[in-house]
Amino acid sequence: MKKTPKIALTISTRIGVAALVAATLTCLVACARQEGASQGGAGATTGVSGASVGTGAPASDFNARDIEGKNVKLSTYLGNQVVLLNFCATWCEPCVAEFPHLRKMYEANKAKGFIILAIAMDGPETVANVPAFARRNQLNFPMLTDEDSRIASLYNPKKSAPLSVLIDKSGKVVAIREGYNPGDEEFLAKDVAKAIDGIARENAPQ
Repeated sequence: MKKTPKIALTISTRIGVAALVAATLTCLVACARQEGASQGGAGATTGVSGASVGTGAPASDFNARDIEGKNVKLSTYLGNQVVLLNFCATWCEPCVAEFPHLRKMYEANKAKGFIILAIAMDGPETVANVPAFARRNQLNFPMLTDEDSRIASLYNPKKSAPLSVLIDKSGKVVAIREGYNPGDEEFLAKDVAKAIDGIARENAPQ
């Protein structure tokens, strides 16, 4: 009977040590994430944690349907236009904040060989809401659905939202930007202008 308190104390001690270790690990992970975020900053174009591809990599082709039911193939645009893939979702508030700037960007540059393809990452539970979401935000560029995450697996496996992947006319990824804060649109606009300027130089008379 005298051994019972000793056993109970040993078990309690082990539980306490386990809890302390778990708390320490949680703190270390959180601090590492915070440090990574501060180093990346707004508008970072390299080392983006949410992206599968990196800058300089060739774009991977894909097929998807837009909200009108039309089949869209990325390779249709590669070699002809600068393409901006904008990963978003109906539950993403920063995406909604970014949309007005994307609308203006597309309107100002579409005649210069520029296309935006919005990729809605909504799953089976909310994909039916995507068409109304696009109309409510008055999108003037195509919205594709990625219900099975095939496109996200190529470019955005962590499903960061928003996440923008800029592809130049040659089919190379030239910029990746994760998240949105007011003012970030200026960095993205510079990336787009630089890519479009490449088309202008290519078409200039020799």
